[in-house]
Amino acid sequence: MQSIFEQFLRFVGVEQEFTDLSPWQVGVRTILVYVIAYILVRLGKRRFMGDFSATDIILGFIVGSVLARGATGAITILNMLIVVSVLLGVHWAFATISYYWGGFEDVVEDDRRKLVEDGKVIQEALKASKITREELKQACRENGNVEDIDEVKAAYLERDGTITIITKDD
Repeated sequence: MQSIFEQFLRFVGVEQEFTDLSPWQVGVRTILVYVIAYILVRLGKRRFMGDFSATDIILGFIVGSVLARGATGAITILNMLIVVSVLLGVHWAFATISYYWGGFEDVVEDDRRKLVEDGKVIQEALKASKITREELKQACRENGNVEDIDEVKAAYLERDGTITIITKDD
């Protein structure tokens, strides 16, 4: 008797050539790759993502790769369309679930992190965020129009990787 895991591997066609996969196998593989890519991008932290969410980055990477494979003939146009459609569906589902269920959003997105409070740098937060003091000063100049951290009421590393500055004048 085969284990559930072995049945799953056969169902997704682990030992099959991509051109021999059924449309269902292509769809299931796409979801599996998306979840694996999501975990890997989340491990890369916010500095890697910049102003984009993990799901945006995954979508861009995988869709670009799949379209290139379709253009070169490495996969059939039908399989390319299936993969891109499933990816867009998963991306839409993540966004919709996040909108309606805050608990899911907390799982797929980072929390904001306070970096400065009343002009005092929270060193542990900088270290955890891998942000140097010079980068924080740059964000103060660019986003808060202040040159000195003492003029900052609060600074946050936001969920999307940007740094928001609230000055004491605000």
